Amino acid sequence: MEGTPSPFTVVSPKRALKYLVLLLCLLGIAAIALIYFLVRNAPAPVNFPVGSPVTIEEGSSISEIVDTLHQSGVVRSSLLLYTIILTKYSPQDIKASQYVFDKPYNVFEVADKLATGDFTSNLVRVTHREGERVTELATAVHAALPNISEADFIAAALPHEGTLFPETYFLPPHFTADDVIKTLHDKYEEFMIPKRGTIAASGLTEDEVIILASIIEREANDPESMGMVSGILQNRLRDGMPLQADASIEYMLDKPLEELTPEDLKIDSPYNTYLNRGLPPTPIGNPGAASIGAVLEPTPSDYYFYITGNDGVFYYATTYEDHKRNIARYLR
Repeated sequence: MEGTPSPFTVVSPKRALKYLVLLLCLLGIAAIALIYFLVRNAPAPVNFPVGSPVTIEEGSSISEIVDTLHQSGVVRSSLLLYTIILTKYSPQDIKASQYVFDKPYNVFEVADKLATGDFTSNLVRVTHREGERVTELATAVHAALPNISEADFIAAALPHEGTLFPETYFLPPHFTADDVIKTLHDKYEEFMIPKRGTIAASGLTEDEVIILASIIEREANDPESMGMVSGILQNRLRDGMPLQADASIEYMLDKPLEELTPEDLKIDSPYNTYLNRGLPPTPIGNPGAASIGAVLEPTPSDYYFYITGNDGVFYYATTYEDHKRNIARYLR
């Protein structure tokens, strides 16, 4: 009808071309952003946890699984892994298990491995116990990886004594001594990074923390005694007293604590903490989380002496006279 406006708006060819160009520009920007996102987040993270177990609990949702893998350093982006799993796989395909990676995987490979569950084929288990020294660790490494001789491992690992983090590792059978050392040291770095602010405020250097923790590891036997022994040793350090730690003599002589003699305590060595004030020059083993924590959070007390009685209980003393009474009462 004349005078009635048309319900359709006619767009001129020039304006239509402008809209088309704008749409193509937006699609191009989106494509560039997607490519940038993939390039940035698809590769394996720099500190990918090779050889370290990552546990996916039974009954975990897909979002919980991808968050666990992101927090464990397996993927750079939980969003990208989540999207890949939902678009390429069925959530029912994802296996709950303890996963161990024998090399760094990109996010697409991680998603595929999650669906197949094939993470531990051909890997060997090496357990590095808290307080264990390099010479002891070498035996476990050689037993699991016969291609690495104990002598070669000791020679390569000894300069890293103290910074090879105690843990159970699953390692590829082709690993060299340097590969094993890097894996254990990377785990140490992962543990220590959030501790370094506390260390800086403690008045101790990181080396001093690790040396002291390595002594505590072998002098104490549970978190409570570790805290007490740490406080006592730090009291002695503060007041310029020798530590008088049998564990440093044990390390020096490679001799069990129960076999130490009074003559051993007179041997001239920088590891003899009866003759020398301060800390020994290097760690005497590889401390774990509890002993490092005990150094950074010692139990405060007025004690300067301790013994482990024949009953396995720790006894503490403020004065040397009280200490001698504890010895007479609980060690004889």
